[in-house]
Amino acid sequence: MLKKILIFIAALLVLFFITNNVIMPLYVKHADTVKVPKVIGLNFIEAKDIIEKGGLEIIQGEMKYDESIPIGQIMDQNPPADETVKYGRRIYVTICGGEQLSEVPNLKGKSIRDAKFTLEQRGLKLGETVRKNTNEFPADFVISQVIQPGSKLKKNSPIDLILSDGPTIGDLTVPNTVSKNLDEAKKIITDSKLKLGKITYQTNNELPPGQIIDQYPKSGKSANENTTVDLFVARKKVIIQQEVEEVPDETNNDKGNSEETNPPSNKKETPKEKSTNDNTVTKDKKTDKKTDQNSDKKTDKTSTTKEDAKPKSNTPKKAVDPDGN
Repeated sequence: MLKKILIFIAALLVLFFITNNVIMPLYVKHADTVKVPKVIGLNFIEAKDIIEKGGLEIIQGEMKYDESIPIGQIMDQNPPADETVKYGRRIYVTICGGEQLSEVPNLKGKSIRDAKFTLEQRGLKLGETVRKNTNEFPADFVISQVIQPGSKLKKNSPIDLILSDGPTIGDLTVPNTVSKNLDEAKKIITDSKLKLGKITYQTNNELPPGQIIDQYPKSGKSANENTTVDLFVARKKVIIQQEVEEVPDETNNDKGNSEETNPPSNKKETPKEKSTNDNTVTKDKKTDKKTDQNSDKKTDKTSTTKEDAKPKSNTPKKAVDPDGN
């Protein structure tokens, strides 16, 4: 029994110790408030150490760029310094990224004008240019750049470029094929010991189809046997018309067929046909006359016959009396 009592008392003492030294301090600490320390002007590591010692939590927010402030220095904080907050409150800080850097774009294959415009959009500028003969790109196009694409540079940094100065100088001269037809141009290029390059067709209704509008390189340029000549050929604008099939009207067709079957005769009679028709009419008249004469004769004959057949008068003749009466 005594042993149980001792165990019970020991348990109470342990519970009291834990409550007094652990639970209560934690409860009181979280219920209390604390002032936010000032960390502006410090670097992130220093600010983190101070804030966490004060029972707060530091969170890195956005990054701003300012060339007058060192990289990594805290420019702003929220909540501000000396504001009273609860323990465990999050403090958001804005860090300086130093001077803002620009990414170098890829300028290879662009004209000098496009390259300059692209650099200005990125906050960069065109630096020195060196020209080099090449068959790969036309004159005034970028062959390569000194600083590789994707590099990070400060604003207004110059970018040096290597530009094309046209085809490599050789012993040959590019002929003129403008205004020639395509077959003639091909022959001229071949005869000049040059190579036919890309053929591009362009819509042009003012020139005959197949006529050369332009060429590259231009005529008169120096070239060698590996130089290719690109041609720009005229072609007409093609307009596609869709044919609409009309459904025939059966009523009109029937009427038309009927009219076609018995069309009014507007054909003039030839002299031969007219003569034949006149002879036919004459014969018909003679036949009619003959028929009429025969008919008259038959009528007369019939009349005579009828008269002959008519009975004689029935007037009795006087009887002659033998005796004289």
